[in-house]
Amino acid sequence: MKLMVVEDEKVIRNGLLKHVPWQKLGVWEVQAAENGEKALELAETFHPDIVLSDIRMPGMSGIELCRTLREKYPEIEIIFSTGYADKEYLKAAIDLHAVGYVEKPVNVNLLAENVKEAVKRVGERRKNERAKLRNYLLELDTDVSMEQAEGTYFRIVRIHFDREGCGNGFLPMFEKELKAVFLQHDISMTATLLDPFCLILLLGSEEEKRWKKIEPILLSALNKFTSDGTLGGYFVSNGTRGSGKEEILRSYHEAKEAAKALSWLGWGKSVCFEEVPPELPWESEWKQDGKKQLDVFYHLLMEKEKKEACRFQKNLYEELVRRHMHMSSTVRYIYCQMQEMLEKAAEYFYPGNMEKPWEQNGTDFFWQAETFAEMRDEMIRRIEQLLKRSEDGKEKKKTENSFTISKVTEYIQEHYAETDLSIARIADSVYLTPTYLSAVFKKQTGLTIGQYLLGIRVEHAKQKMKDPQLKFYQISEQVGYADANYFAKIFKKMTGMTPTEYKESLRL
Repeated sequence: MKLMVVEDEKVIRNGLLKHVPWQKLGVWEVQAAENGEKALELAETFHPDIVLSDIRMPGMSGIELCRTLREKYPEIEIIFSTGYADKEYLKAAIDLHAVGYVEKPVNVNLLAENVKEAVKRVGERRKNERAKLRNYLLELDTDVSMEQAEGTYFRIVRIHFDREGCGNGFLPMFEKELKAVFLQHDISMTATLLDPFCLILLLGSEEEKRWKKIEPILLSALNKFTSDGTLGGYFVSNGTRGSGKEEILRSYHEAKEAAKALSWLGWGKSVCFEEVPPELPWESEWKQDGKKQLDVFYHLLMEKEKKEACRFQKNLYEELVRRHMHMSSTVRYIYCQMQEMLEKAAEYFYPGNMEKPWEQNGTDFFWQAETFAEMRDEMIRRIEQLLKRSEDGKEKKKTENSFTISKVTEYIQEHYAETDLSIARIADSVYLTPTYLSAVFKKQTGLTIGQYLLGIRVEHAKQKMKDPQLKFYQISEQVGYADANYFAKIFKKMTGMTPTEYKESLRL
């Protein structure tokens, strides 16, 4: 059993790792992450059965993290820990079907009870999965019973559908037709709908049957049901051959693992476990500096480079496919970030217009899509719809940029005295990223935003220094600097005089 601790406070994190008797509780592997983003990365390789997560953390909250993990790994068990007894947190824990909610400082005995319950749930789920496979595939209405599995050849085939229910009455019709076809080739078949999207087949034969002989029979039947509209898209994955009942679960888990290739292969394909290439490390520019890549995409949107923005999506898709990437929360999050950039661009191009230029709003699509091709096509569609109404030439773009700079300078004039004023905050006020706004501002004014802000603060300081009652440290605070000595250095650099010398010059 594996457990992942997510806690931003190092002392608490180390205390949980060292002082909880994990092995006595049935947990044999424990790893930790210091925030939500790192926890998502760790989950991709560690595959925890249980997550013990703080709720309030910098950046991604524990609630957001566990919602993402629940979507990616529905079978995961969750335990929350927090120093804040808030009803909203409790409600979120209930909505996520969490095992428990432990308040800080953590009571080890109470935590142990929750961990035991989580371990119990994981064990029961695994036991039920094995029992379900045995019952449905080997004992109920089947030509290959547990006893008959010995000495025969079989494989598990997993058919994943792109819509729930596989069509009304699909399973009886499909099973009847497929059984008759397979019987002609001396292959027995048992089918069960494991969940609304997943059909499991047990194919058995007295003689060894290679997948290349079985595959055309199955795909022909599936294509028939696809062509007449009975079912939508499908993806077939299968485990390696077995010849003993103890190998049933192995073949099943291989078929389940091979199904992850759906993300890059796409619908309508078939794959064998032994033929699935390994997922390659993502060492491209995306992995090294994803923010830089996203800034490139945003720049293309704001410059209305529709062709290049669409090519950007195609290149990203090709990168994911080339590396045989599995669908992960990391990839989904990248697409969600690009969707948020589309939203910002829409607000910029059509200020005050709440109707977005695409029919399907938000990031839901990208959390639910199962193939990279679907995500690419949807993103391209949204890009084209966004930019279709805004291709009126360079003159309009120049006007828009001038309007933006005007809004930025106005915002700086209003907020220059605030010590926490940042480029990120200024950019957010005009629905742009800091990188893009900085480039536009420099191009239009010849100054960086920082230089402009500095100039405004110095000019206001000069005006305030005319008041003999004001001390320089007071003036410094009034123009956004808590450190008067630091501002004095900036003032001299900008004016060529110290504050004292400048005051003296006013008396002349």
